[in-house]
Amino acid sequence: MCGIMGYYSFGRTIPDKKKIEKMFVLLETRGRDASGFAFIDPVTNKLKVTKSDVPASKLVRTKEWVSLRLPRIQIFHTRLQTQGIPANNMNNHPLFTKDGLAIVHNGQIYNDNEIFTRKVKRDAQVDSESILAVLSNNKRKTDKIKNLFETLDGVFAVVMIEQTVPERLALIKKDNPIELYYNSEDDILYFASEKGIMQEALGIESTYRRGFSIGENNYHYYHMDDNHALVINKNGIESYKKYQPRYSFGYGDIVNDCFDDSLLMECPYCFETTHYSWIKLNNKCQHCRQYISEEDVYV
Repeated sequence: MCGIMGYYSFGRTIPDKKKIEKMFVLLETRGRDASGFAFIDPVTNKLKVTKSDVPASKLVRTKEWVSLRLPRIQIFHTRLQTQGIPANNMNNHPLFTKDGLAIVHNGQIYNDNEIFTRKVKRDAQVDSESILAVLSNNKRKTDKIKNLFETLDGVFAVVMIEQTVPERLALIKKDNPIELYYNSEDDILYFASEKGIMQEALGIESTYRRGFSIGENNYHYYHMDDNHALVINKNGIESYKKYQPRYSFGYGDIVNDCFDDSLLMECPYCFETTHYSWIKLNNKCQHCRQYISEEDVYV
């Protein structure tokens, strides 16, 4: 489990830096092995990345953060180590290319070794690097997000920025959370892995009248659907598009319409909620990857 967050300021109001810092530190509960942030410098139009193998609570005490004047768009990450040691900073997020494409990722990719070949070399060990490889390898100018869904086996919540299109932000969701709040007064969109983290950091509280909730003042909550990508530009929503993943639930399960016959059950090994399909010969828990038999359904 890792944490992702960030914001997009559409108007003249820049977020309160203390609130963004608090949100970043709260996000540390999702990962303390490393942390980082990235943005496109408005003066040079170049990607700027700061990251280190320290928790967010320490990174915000560095000169890179203390002296930073918040940009209009920024992405953040807190890392819980799964694959690739944090001591090698290339394993930490944000991950980026020399062309100025940067991502933060929460989730796990299971076929990352298949992505890298003699022509496509990996620079680190982290599985998230395969996401960066697919997004940046787009010589045919096709839909790079579509390529992502059709190529990767795993679960992911990804945020992407590019210096070639500095006013564009992409949020990509497959089986892992991305929650959003839009402040209609300040004209700022916030996003994070957890709704509660934004509520606490931004001071969002529900208001009531006659016992009925009438909203959260100027904040408006939105939930992204699975297998969707939300692309934002300076005018607002550029696109909100659904994609068909090649793999369903991760672990090499090819998608087909028969998955409509699957049921939700508790995995007998990790006790997480997972899917079981009656027509598949082999079922695996989407969390711990243990095989599940028909007998387990009736336990």
